[in-house]
Amino acid sequence: MKEIAYYNGETAEAEKLKVPFLERTAFFGDAVYDVTYAISHGAFALKEHVERLYKSAARVGLEPPLAPTEFAELVRSLIRRCDDEELLVYMQFSGGAGRREHARRTSPSVWVYIFPKKIESREKRYRLISAPDIRYGLCGIKTVNLLPNVLAANAAAQTGADECVFVRGGFVTECAHSNVSMLKGGELVAPPARGQILEGISLSHLIKACAEEGVPVSRRFFSLEELMGADEVLITSSGVPLCTCERIDGVKVGGKDGRTAERLADVLYGQYALCCALDGR
Repeated sequence: MKEIAYYNGETAEAEKLKVPFLERTAFFGDAVYDVTYAISHGAFALKEHVERLYKSAARVGLEPPLAPTEFAELVRSLIRRCDDEELLVYMQFSGGAGRREHARRTSPSVWVYIFPKKIESREKRYRLISAPDIRYGLCGIKTVNLLPNVLAANAAAQTGADECVFVRGGFVTECAHSNVSMLKGGELVAPPARGQILEGISLSHLIKACAEEGVPVSRRFFSLEELMGADEVLITSSGVPLCTCERIDGVKVGGKDGRTAERLADVLYGQYALCCALDGR
């Protein structure tokens, strides 16, 4: 199959699969999700992504009908049914389907959606815009309540940019669908999560790569002005092991420590390929 969608035991191509009108995802955004990618039918860091998905579910009071190991095997079985070599793997638990009322009186639903999409090339140089972070206070939970993110991503696309970096209280938080960090004075600086932003799995792999390469790491807040003066501005996400940025709000940034960024990219893209190869066995 070119793509596959799964909902509570039913599978089909996404546009052919029917989801109940009364799904709480549609009425309330009552759902949590996670995303990874697969190469040659092996998923990247699937265990970590499934663990984060279950943590998000627990934080919003959802009890998935499958154990984490069972769910991971379900996802792997669906990946193997797809034809393409590079795939985006979307996973979701929702509050289920039932009459529209705020309190849940329904059983959770399980969603999986897998379709062809390539991971980002390490040669990509991102262009960012900035915007106030107007999201709510539960950004550490990966929920489907993404309207501010969608508005920010649309604003970026309309200006020819690739991403939007959020700023709250004078400090950078994260991007619309990525983590942002920086190299400054030979050190990696990344905002602390503390429940205010998503603790990115790719960011955690970047931090581990820094340990391997002898690059010091600091988890602290920084301003947009400090980010724009960084030696390198770095983007990481599920499909972006590591890319640098060349502009923020039309102003040229980075380009001062490409050697360190390349060393880290070597590690991260190598680990990505290895993790997928091991998972696909």
